[in-house]
Amino acid sequence: MDLYPCLPLLVVLLQPALCTYNCSSDDERTPGNSDITVDCGAATITLEINLCTAQWSGFNTTDLALNGKHNITDCLGSIDSSVDPPVIRYQLPVNHSQDNPCRQSLQIVDEAPDPAGPFSSFSSIQSVIITGYIDTPRSDQGLISYSTDLYYHFSCRYPLEYLINNTQIVASSVSVATSDNNGTFIDTLEMGVFNDTDYGRPLSVPSTGLELRTRIYVEVKAVNLTGNFYVLLDHCFATPTAYNMTQMEQQNFFAGCSVEQRTSVTSNGLSKVARFDFETFRFVQHRDQPKSSIYVHCIVRLCEPSKCQELLSACSKRRRRSLTPFGQESTDSATVTLGPLYTAREDRPFAASHSDDAPSEREDGDVTGLVVGVVFGSAAAALLVLGTWFALKKFYWVGGLPHALA
Repeated sequence: MDLYPCLPLLVVLLQPALCTYNCSSDDERTPGNSDITVDCGAATITLEINLCTAQWSGFNTTDLALNGKHNITDCLGSIDSSVDPPVIRYQLPVNHSQDNPCRQSLQIVDEAPDPAGPFSSFSSIQSVIITGYIDTPRSDQGLISYSTDLYYHFSCRYPLEYLINNTQIVASSVSVATSDNNGTFIDTLEMGVFNDTDYGRPLSVPSTGLELRTRIYVEVKAVNLTGNFYVLLDHCFATPTAYNMTQMEQQNFFAGCSVEQRTSVTSNGLSKVARFDFETFRFVQHRDQPKSSIYVHCIVRLCEPSKCQELLSACSKRRRRSLTPFGQESTDSATVTLGPLYTAREDRPFAASHSDDAPSEREDGDVTGLVVGVVFGSAAAALLVLGTWFALKKFYWVGGLPHALA
């Protein structure tokens, strides 16, 4: 091995280990921003540090640790020499629990939405920002030092609301995912439709379509979601065609605290699963078609349990909130879409005829005669009683009394 490239390091930095890795002369410099790469995953944040520049600066791999935790083995990195240049790799779980020995800073922030985005009607949106650092032990001896301290700062921003749309339902559930450089929780969201209250039997749509007023059970859940975030449905609605931003024709199932009469929200904002059910209907624009298509959409919000409860409590308090109102869109929302579901065309039965319950004229005459006869009969009986009484009275005073005294 040619030892000449290593000679300055042996003399100046006393780092012979640098020559054991595939390092080039380009790495003989002070570390910069390009020497750290960050992958913001949904469950794990992966960090990679250029091994060569760190060692050229006079540090071993064991000198670098996550968030200042130099005495904890789990917070130290692992060397990967199979890549060029070799790197020190760190993996940090995306959570803020006590079980994470390399705990990082996690902050929920309110932000203004993009006025041209799908959540422009929201007053504010929320994101979770996770920050941390990788550093070397500080030089704390003496007044001055000729060695540099290394400090790599990283940050991952995760929006808490997303727009998921135009996903056609095939069987029982749909999982839609996209990703970007900032990281996303969208791949943990799923929507499914069922035909029972136990949410155990996936919905099966017959070829002729579902009968009108069939009860449909919808479930939106977060699968393998790291951290304490619950699922809150801000707004669920249906359209006759696939979702688009300019669509005006829609049937609301519920928006925030306002729930339609034939819709029931059974669980929302209480766990990582939200559920509601509704009765099938048809769009009148499909009146000339044998089936009516229904696309179901939900604006989904991920929120901390306390924040979900705070938003839900507004339904009982009925007051204006300073944060994003429950039921209004924000840039931290996601629209989950199912469809199309098909309902059969409505068959309209003929109206039943009115029954003729009026009595005939003959029946009226018979009833009237009966009443008149009873009245006249009663009057004749009364006259007969009065006549008999007067006759007896006259007989008693005129003829009966003298005979009685004789």
